[in-house]
Amino acid sequence: QGSAREPGGTCPADPPRHPAPHPQGLRTTSMRAQAIRALRVLVALALAAPAVAEEAEVSQANLGIAVMLLGSVGFMMGLFYLVNLEDHQLRKYSWQVISSTISIFSAVLLFQAVNGIAEEVFLGEDAPAVLRLGVSVVHMLVWFLFLQLALAHISGAIGAPPKGEEQLEQMELQLKCWAVLLGHITGFAAINAFSTFQQQVPRHWWATLFVAPLAWAVIFALGKITDAFRTHVALADDGEIDEAERAWHEETEETENDVIGLAVSFTIVQMLRFAISGELPNVEGEESEEAESSHSDLATFGLLVAGVAFAILEGIRIVFIKMQFKRFTPQLRNVVAMSFAWCLFFSSQWFLSAHFFRDTTGMTKALVLALFVTAVALGMIIILQKAEELDETDEDIDEVLRAIVLGLGILIGFAWERCFDVAVASITARVHFVSPATSKLGMA
Repeated sequence: QGSAREPGGTCPADPPRHPAPHPQGLRTTSMRAQAIRALRVLVALALAAPAVAEEAEVSQANLGIAVMLLGSVGFMMGLFYLVNLEDHQLRKYSWQVISSTISIFSAVLLFQAVNGIAEEVFLGEDAPAVLRLGVSVVHMLVWFLFLQLALAHISGAIGAPPKGEEQLEQMELQLKCWAVLLGHITGFAAINAFSTFQQQVPRHWWATLFVAPLAWAVIFALGKITDAFRTHVALADDGEIDEAERAWHEETEETENDVIGLAVSFTIVQMLRFAISGELPNVEGEESEEAESSHSDLATFGLLVAGVAFAILEGIRIVFIKMQFKRFTPQLRNVVAMSFAWCLFFSSQWFLSAHFFRDTTGMTKALVLALFVTAVALGMIIILQKAEELDETDEDIDEVLRAIVLGLGILIGFAWERCFDVAVASITARVHFVSPATSKLGMA
């Protein structure tokens, strides 16, 4: 902007002026461009995310269906093989396992469905613990009473007795069928009642251990009361116990022993899992996904060894303590057999969850667990059958081996019920015109 003039007295022409870009304007333009680019990236991710999620969901569904197809076909082929073996004893065990599996499968589903309806009617979301315990105990007593009355009616002790050899044989078959099924339902009702109580005791392993002998004492006392009732009914008509009444008495006693075996063994194994892992599972024996997949191999091995120890100690007792008790001895045998079976099931669950299903839950995991437990249990049944054929084993040892076989059958049924439970929950969650409990009851 100087005032000097060029020679000749004229001023130089001013050059055209172009203002320099302002720094603030450059920053604004740059930020706008970055924002547009970021928006484009977000839109692209938003459009791609559903496709990725859908692809992952479809892949997971395909995996579940594939495992279900191969597993179910393989399972059925294995059953056909077992029930057509040349060995008569193995064929017999195979049919016993199938019977126990179907019974426990149906029993758990029916109990859970009825229990779900009872909780909907009598309990809310925030029902106090004492009320939950009361409802579970009453539910157990209702099933226990229904068991007694149903078997009394089927046997003819209450109502028309069977006439003739054919009716007597038909009655015995019906009595055995319903005794097993109702006994398993009552057993899971007892598990629910005493596991609910176990959740409310102080969180120490010795406090949770106290629940097992309490359950044994309570169910044993109920059995003594019903024993006196059965004797009174049998002698009330003619002063004698006929063949039908004797069958009613024997089947009911055996069923009550099964109830004790289920309830006491489950509470014992709940205590063992709590002592090993430091976390008490819920009423149904379930843990959180994080806890289930965090168990070490040492903890898994410890739980399995505890189950094997039950069977070994029972064998030692039989060898060195020859004293027999009419009710206590078969009850102890059932408790030992079922404790071994529960330990085998939950240690298998811990192992598979820790090594193969850390990030996978749901149907695929439950199905693989059921197939794994089935394969292990069937292999053990073959080994136990061979052990029973040895000349070195006496009748008492053979009784324990047979009880373990029946326990393994219950184990297989429970594993498949867990698998089916996941499937039922997935279906009933999408049924909106009836409650999930009612849907489950209908499917059961």
